[in-house]
Amino acid sequence: MRNRILLAGLTIAAWIALKVIDVVIPWPALIFLLCVTIAIMVAHSIWLLMAQRKWRKRIAKQGQQPPNETDSWEPWVDIVISAKNESRVIEKTIRNFFEVDYSKFYLWIVDDCSDDAMPSILQNLRQEFPRLKVITRTPGSRPGKSAALNEALAVVRGEVVAVFDADAFVEPDFFKKVLPVLQPDGIGAVQAQKRIYENQSGFLVECQASEYALDTYFQMGRDCIGGAVELRGNGELMKREALIDVGGWNNLSITDDLDLTMRLLVAKWDVRFVPHAHVFEEAVPTVKGLLRQRKRWAEGSIRRYLDYIFPLNSPTRLSLVERLDILAFVSEFAVPAMMTLEIISETISFLTGGETHARLLILIAFSVSAISAVNLFIAVRIYRKLPVFRAIVHTLEVNTYLYVHWVPVVTISFLRILSGRGASKWHRTEHAGLSTEQVSLSTTSS
Repeated sequence: MRNRILLAGLTIAAWIALKVIDVVIPWPALIFLLCVTIAIMVAHSIWLLMAQRKWRKRIAKQGQQPPNETDSWEPWVDIVISAKNESRVIEKTIRNFFEVDYSKFYLWIVDDCSDDAMPSILQNLRQEFPRLKVITRTPGSRPGKSAALNEALAVVRGEVVAVFDADAFVEPDFFKKVLPVLQPDGIGAVQAQKRIYENQSGFLVECQASEYALDTYFQMGRDCIGGAVELRGNGELMKREALIDVGGWNNLSITDDLDLTMRLLVAKWDVRFVPHAHVFEEAVPTVKGLLRQRKRWAEGSIRRYLDYIFPLNSPTRLSLVERLDILAFVSEFAVPAMMTLEIISETISFLTGGETHARLLILIAFSVSAISAVNLFIAVRIYRKLPVFRAIVHTLEVNTYLYVHWVPVVTISFLRILSGRGASKWHRTEHAGLSTEQVSLSTTSS
């Protein structure tokens, strides 16, 4: 009920403010306000870009990889994978982790009541790998990834807890790249760069690969300016001390990673991003699977902002940069919702013969789309290394793809929360399983 009232109040207040501005303020002043809004968004984008350029120039002077803060810290790492019916991918993933160039770890598989061949696969692999541990959840356990991870947190004892998906694939030096960034006091978690296996094919796969590139661009920018880096569920490492401090994962959240990010930030633990350490995962190959995944992401993200809105805006908990950074990224949910409200309102006015006033929101929406396209173009050029002409065409394709599915997904999530219904059920993403050759080709070409 709290989130329902809060979201309704914020939405109505913002919508009324826009309507008043659109109706009362004359057109020249309206253009001035729009220019100010655009200038702020452009300034934020330039800030992210220039911070990354400065970082890359510094690294280029020091060598190909960022220097380790120390080579002496080798904490015991508990790798945790929550899995259910993942017989098509789990063996490949387990074998990959036992090939990493780091020996001080246990690999924990939380079997979430699987009814396929996965339990027998795990039993056989345990004989081959003594450091492979299996936690079998009992039928009737609280559903969701958060609850599964909390069961593992109760038994692991390493200094670092690393969480991966069942289809994850990392390079041999993954931990040697990530752990030095996690070591300093005050840093509670780090997120590696997520990438799609490059040898999957199809339009949806290409769009998701570019989405991940855009996410990397923003995450890297946020890290460089001291903003609010977010965990992404796959390839995230946390100090066990930090996890215990915030009470582990939130069993009620459908986006365990985003919710944990907020809890860490509110508790004054810093979250960092590591662009030079990659974790590969499968793209979602179907429209149905993609919409289900994005609906969960959107709803979970909106709910976590509502859950932590007051501590997130407290000057004693987050820095000004972190609060401004979070506010900037809230727009990806606010703009689609406001667009939908405005379309409904203007349609009703038009059908009833009333006067329509949608100029401001339309101009803002167009401006946001244009700025997003520029950021996307830069991201695919840097992180996918596409040629200029191909990057331009692809940016138009991906930007269209994003708006076509993201606007309705966000709108549906808003309506679900406003209706007072509980959070959606957590649904795992289906993994098809790639061949060893496909995985090898993908990681080699990176």
